[in-house]
Amino acid sequence: MIRLLSIFLLCSFSLNAKSTISNDLRSLYSKGQAHWPAIQTSDGRSVEPMSLLPVASPKPEHVALGDKLFHDVQLSRNNTVSCATCHERDKGFHDGRTTAIGIDKQIGTRNTPAIFGIDQWQHFFWDGRASTAEQQALMPIENPIEMDLDPKIALARVNKDKSYRAFNKSAFNSNTLTTEQMAKALVAFERTLAAPNSRYKTFLTQLNKNPQQAVSSLSDSELNGLHLFRTKAKCMTCHNGALLSDNQFHGTGLHYYGRRFEDKGRYDATHNPEHIGQFRTPSLLGLMQTFPWMHNGLFDDLAGIVALYNHGGVRPRPRKNQLNDPHFPKTTNLLIKLNLTKQEQADLVAFLRIL
Repeated sequence: MIRLLSIFLLCSFSLNAKSTISNDLRSLYSKGQAHWPAIQTSDGRSVEPMSLLPVASPKPEHVALGDKLFHDVQLSRNNTVSCATCHERDKGFHDGRTTAIGIDKQIGTRNTPAIFGIDQWQHFFWDGRASTAEQQALMPIENPIEMDLDPKIALARVNKDKSYRAFNKSAFNSNTLTTEQMAKALVAFERTLAAPNSRYKTFLTQLNKNPQQAVSSLSDSELNGLHLFRTKAKCMTCHNGALLSDNQFHGTGLHYYGRRFEDKGRYDATHNPEHIGQFRTPSLLGLMQTFPWMHNGLFDDLAGIVALYNHGGVRPRPRKNQLNDPHFPKTTNLLIKLNLTKQEQADLVAFLRIL
């Protein structure tokens, strides 16, 4: 694993350090979210509080068909790759790799996003090139690095396969499918995929029933990390709501513009120079099951990432040959120096680990 955070790890810290929090803070959080301190954001705007992802209830017949399609290698050119190849059930429908590996062992350039909370996303892929889940569902099939097959050919294969007929009949009262129905079935299955189980999910579930019990399940370090996440560390500026994502695109300075690992991000979808180096805010749910992190999968050290954001993020300077480049990406002003102490950074990491 390539580590690119070493410059920030000069301020590294021990996760074994003991956090101390006041009884007042534990008492305050034990009263439930309505009584918690106000969420602090770097630009002062209001954001959605923490909450559980809604549970979707698609038609079981659509789900069954979608499940079969999701795991079917016929949807790839040489019958070797399925959707499940990069979205593994036991890895939170992530693949645990730096970047995805597709057909003919081709290595992609971006980290595989985990699949959950489908109905909560407003855009799909790191660059947001799909605006609906149904649109997204078919794009990996035709992507030359992923499955490399015309969706119409994939559909023809499925419609010739007699094992699908009972599924098709049950789902759509037809022996064959349309492209739209294939996408609809895939998305129905994806709607049933929940974020990986975690202590955070358990915490939020308990919080609605017995706040005191929920808060008592957190160590002092984790509770202080939760408090910091909501306040001084200003994490909820971008990581808020049920998804712990604002569904927006931001430039965090990790574009490597003009360098190895260059990725122009949202620009690839919009061709708007202002979007160069911007990526969709990822969800933090299931964080420990979906590493390595970031759009390029080059980061696998939470302490280093926290140190990076405590520093105010990454603000690359143009090289000499880029000084007059009007499109050199700018890091978002939402990233500011946080002045977290070493202990506060350790506490924040402790909370992030339960997500």
